[in-house]
Amino acid sequence: MTNAATFGQQAETYAAARPGYPDALYDWILAKAPGRDLVWDAGTGSGQAARSLVQRFARVHATDNSAAMLKQAQAHPSIAYHVADARASGLPDGCADAVCAATAVHWFAGEAFWAEVARVMRPDGLFCAWTYQLPRIETASGRSGSADDFLPRVLELIDPYWAEGNRICQAGYSADNLHCPFTPVPTPDFSERTEWRAEQLAGFARSWSAHLRARQDGLETALDALEAAFLAVHGGGTVDVVLPISAYAARVS
Repeated sequence: MTNAATFGQQAETYAAARPGYPDALYDWILAKAPGRDLVWDAGTGSGQAARSLVQRFARVHATDNSAAMLKQAQAHPSIAYHVADARASGLPDGCADAVCAATAVHWFAGEAFWAEVARVMRPDGLFCAWTYQLPRIETASGRSGSADDFLPRVLELIDPYWAEGNRICQAGYSADNLHCPFTPVPTPDFSERTEWRAEQLAGFARSWSAHLRARQDGLETALDALEAAFLAVHGGGTVDVVLPISAYAARVS
C-alpha cells in the first residue's frame, strides 16, 4: 500500500487527532528565513502546519500527494493547496523564503526532493523539517489508575508494521538519515506539553499508519481491546502528554 493510500484511508482520523506544533518552532523559522513572503509546506497532510505558517508568512504553498488528506484541510485565502508530489512542487524558480515539512519529509527525502528545494528557494533560504517523537504520558488526571501502559502495549503490537520512513521519524531527523546536502543550521530543543482528552490520545494512536496496517493484518480485535480497556478507566478524563519534537534545519545558499 502506498503512503498516499494509507493516509487517505485515515484522513478524517488524522485531521481530528493529530496535534499542532509549538509556536516557538514557527517563530524560530520566521526569524531564520530571509523573508516572509512565501513558504512551501511540503507534505502538508490536512494542513496543520500550513495554518500556523500562514500566521507568519504572507503566502503558503501547501502540497500533498493525497487528495483525501487535502479535503480535510481548512480553507484560507492565503494558503494554496495543491495535490502534488514533493519532488514537483509546481512553484517557479527562486520564489520561496522557506521550505517546511511537518512530520512528512521521511517519506520523500532524496536527491529529487533536494533538487526541487534548491530550485524553488531564494538565496539563503531556510529548509526546516520536524517530526513528533513518541509521546510520553506524565500523569493521568480525573480517573484512578495509570495510562502509562496503553501506548507501550499498542506500540508493541504494531512495531512490525512501521515503514522505513517511520523508523527515520522515530530515530529523529539528522543530515545522515535525511541525506540533506545543504548547510546545517543548529536548532533549539522543542516540545509540546499539553493536556489531552483520553479519547484524543486513543485517536492519535489510531492515526499512525502502522496502526492501520496492523488492523488490516488481523490485529483489529487486539488493538480495539487495548483502546477499550484504556477508555474504560480514563474515558471522559484527561492525560498529560509531552510530545518531543525532532527538528532539522539547513541553509540553501
